[in-house]
Amino acid sequence: MTDEFAIGDVLFRQRQLDTVEQVSGRYDLVVAGLSWESRGPVAFRRLADPTTPVSLLKFKSRSPFIEQEKERQLSEFRATLNSVAVKEVHASIDAQENFVILKSWFEDLFSVAGRPLSVLIDVTCIPKTYVLYLIGLGFSDELFARLDCLYTPGVYDLASNDTASPPNIAGPRALLSEGEWRSRQIPYLEASEYIANDVDLLVTIGGELGLSLPFIERYEPRRLGVIFIKETAPRTTKWMLGSERRAYEELLKEPNAEQEEIGLCDALGVVRHTVSFASGSCARGTTALAIGAKPHALALGVAALADPRMEVVCRTPASYRPVDVSAIGHVMLYEIVDRFDPTGYISHS
Repeated sequence: MTDEFAIGDVLFRQRQLDTVEQVSGRYDLVVAGLSWESRGPVAFRRLADPTTPVSLLKFKSRSPFIEQEKERQLSEFRATLNSVAVKEVHASIDAQENFVILKSWFEDLFSVAGRPLSVLIDVTCIPKTYVLYLIGLGFSDELFARLDCLYTPGVYDLASNDTASPPNIAGPRALLSEGEWRSRQIPYLEASEYIANDVDLLVTIGGELGLSLPFIERYEPRRLGVIFIKETAPRTTKWMLGSERRAYEELLKEPNAEQEEIGLCDALGVVRHTVSFASGSCARGTTALAIGAKPHALALGVAALADPRMEVVCRTPASYRPVDVSAIGHVMLYEIVDRFDPTGYISHS
């Protein structure tokens, strides 16, 4: 079953692929990211045509181990696909340099095609910063007629190093990043007018509450909206890491805080909630802070395309922990289509 929502100039759809369903369509570019995560190649096993040319983003590795894992994964892609090219870019934390490379790449493809592009991208192992940037770039500069996004949900089997943890406890509350977080304003997804002391803040949060709280506290919003992942949302009655529990309790003390729980893969639900949150604002702008799940971040990007008063901000850590994430077993498809460009509907009906 496909759910869809028209917002601004785009139509947004989401659905879970059937067990044996294949992905077909006429795309100008098919992209994924090389990673150490074992779920990385899963979605592209669903490509109906294994001869489809695929480009793999390879961010510069910070250790021999990560480089080795990316090379191993590259071999997996090449074992199932006939045409694989590697797009080398800087380290993932070097966003500004990589934005320049990506913009030039897509502008060149647009120039060659002579029309807006149809792009398929597996966002599973591409950092949120870049997924959001491509959404903003592609539709703001009218480079894309459509952007289809595959996503493979994963199992976060993360052993905690918190001394308060019970034995053999693992879960998404453990840290996935290392070092100090820096904020990253996403180009193209900027508010037309930004007033620092007159904004509402909407935050999507995943499993790093301890680091998220001080990041959120840098802002002084009129109203704070928090979206937790429904499947793993914190509760006062659930076991939590000590640092996570303290951060959660502190967050609940905010007098202007509103809490919502939305399913991990329900990007459409996040889009609708974001539109409702922003439309009910008395502030002059809304800052959408994408800290949590990839589908939730994608949704913030779609919502921001349609709202000139909204900006999207990501966090950039000093580095990411090379923790494996295995596939749960299903694949999601999200479609962002320019409602007024007929080429976005060709061979995708």
